[in-house]
Amino acid sequence: MTDTPSSDPGSTALRLMGGDALSLLHRISTNALLDLGPGGARGTLFCDFRGRLLHRAVVALDGEGSVWLLRDDAPGAALAAFIDRHVFRDDVRVEDRSGELGVRRVDPARAPPPGIPGSVSVEDETLTVGAEARVVASELERIRVGRPAHGHEIVEEFNPFEVGLGNEVHLDKGCYTGQEALQRLTTYRSVRRTLIRVTGPGLAPAVPQEVSRAGTPVGRLTSAATVPGSVPSSWMGLAVVRLDALESESGPPLAVGGESLLGTERIPARRPVGR
Repeated sequence: MTDTPSSDPGSTALRLMGGDALSLLHRISTNALLDLGPGGARGTLFCDFRGRLLHRAVVALDGEGSVWLLRDDAPGAALAAFIDRHVFRDDVRVEDRSGELGVRRVDPARAPPPGIPGSVSVEDETLTVGAEARVVASELERIRVGRPAHGHEIVEEFNPFEVGLGNEVHLDKGCYTGQEALQRLTTYRSVRRTLIRVTGPGLAPAVPQEVSRAGTPVGRLTSAATVPGSVPSSWMGLAVVRLDALESESGPPLAVGGESLLGTERIPARRPVGR
């Protein structure tokens, strides 16, 4: 049985043109991008000076030399404005194609027009781009695979290591906003929270919502979706919780809204690149 797709959160398809487009993104985001060639793609993050998450997108190079920023879970305007604020004397022009082109994780019905990266694969995700790419992926499926999303796990409250995006942080590249803070977190092993998958009874609660143990706050429920056809009814979600709340299996269970969770499963952390 499949679950109902989530409401459309919007998607991003930005085309960056000019000789400095790739070097600009390399300079202001967390991943190394200068070695990308035509047809290549890589996920990268844009953080504030504290290393907190602002944006996440896939960088893709097409065969015509244009650089694309793609994501399926947030509109393009805020990211376009963020990029534009960092363009000074760079040869970079930002074209927001988000209203014209959809981005999703299921192959489009027809091939996209020339000059548009029709299929982009990055690790365990595949994005497709085109006028027909409008179907929104299931929220429950996103939660099942533990994939962070904008407005849920990708928010300023968290850093990349807390929400399973450490693999898109490169520790050996040059300076970028948030690098010092992220470097300290890894050097001193001071990441104190992690992403977990949870299940609970009844219908999915509203998010975000506090996760507690014996009445003490220990984290935040960031995503939740009802499991269709479950008897009795149940829901599945993602939560960012303190590591020390997961260290002991004894004691009261974690709870959301006063209801004890049925289960918790830690999502394996992804290691940053380098060092």
